[in-house]
Amino acid sequence: MADVYQEQARFFANVPLMQSGVVASVHLEDVDDKMFWDGMLQSLHPGRYYYITQSRCPKGFDTKGCEQCLKYRPYLSKHFFVCIDSDMRYLMQESGFNASDYICQTYTYSWENHYCEASALQQRFETVCPIKAATFDYQQFLTALSNVLYKPLLLLIYCLRNDKPDFNMRMFSACLPNQCRRSELADNGKLLVERIAKNFEPHLNSPFARSIDLEVEKTYCQALGVNEQNTYLHVRGHNIFDLVAYIGDLLCRGTSSSFRNDVLLYDLPSLDYWEIKTVASDIAEIVKP
Repeated sequence: MADVYQEQARFFANVPLMQSGVVASVHLEDVDDKMFWDGMLQSLHPGRYYYITQSRCPKGFDTKGCEQCLKYRPYLSKHFFVCIDSDMRYLMQESGFNASDYICQTYTYSWENHYCEASALQQRFETVCPIKAATFDYQQFLTALSNVLYKPLLLLIYCLRNDKPDFNMRMFSACLPNQCRRSELADNGKLLVERIAKNFEPHLNSPFARSIDLEVEKTYCQALGVNEQNTYLHVRGHNIFDLVAYIGDLLCRGTSSSFRNDVLLYDLPSLDYWEIKTVASDIAEIVKP
């Protein structure tokens, strides 16, 4: 039986060879990912890309998602490569996810995290909504939140690396709200950060957690570039993105600005922090003359 992935990969790889001006074929997890990845590719190597957001599985159905992208791993090249969210793969140091394998990854949990990068986000907020930005500093909020999330992330990584069921991604995500009350936004979200910290307390104070020395995980994360200041970039992107967006919508209510469109998703973050620099480096390695 013919390999459906090999057949499709051959077609995708031939597109830039047959169509003038197409740089490469790029398989994404979903159509929503195109905004981020096309923005990155255009900023580094402008041109026309043939994007695939779903493709055929052996049963003949159109399928999307990370696992579908990775079905093409044996057939990737500079003419046909994939771009995926890292999820926990980077933190788990799974092998075979490098530019040399023709795989681009986000290095943050997902592309949504990049739009929440604190410094660039606050700058965009101050430009678009200077009066509202004077009442709330995203950089201070996300730094405080990151400090709260750091130890739970270490506990999660310990459990994942040691195959322990005591704390998992579902439990972690359940502690992060998608919404908040306006009253919690005073003093750059101090009460909201405190509420989130309290959500994690039962897990951090459990007999299991108290029996663990997380210094090994701390050293492990530091070697990967993850610390108290940037933890928010390495937890589930939907959680952070939805909360950041909800706060912005609350703050911008009654103004002519759409926080989500005019601030959060208006432009790519600047290329000045290591996660986005590494994405750029991988793209440059794959899409080179």
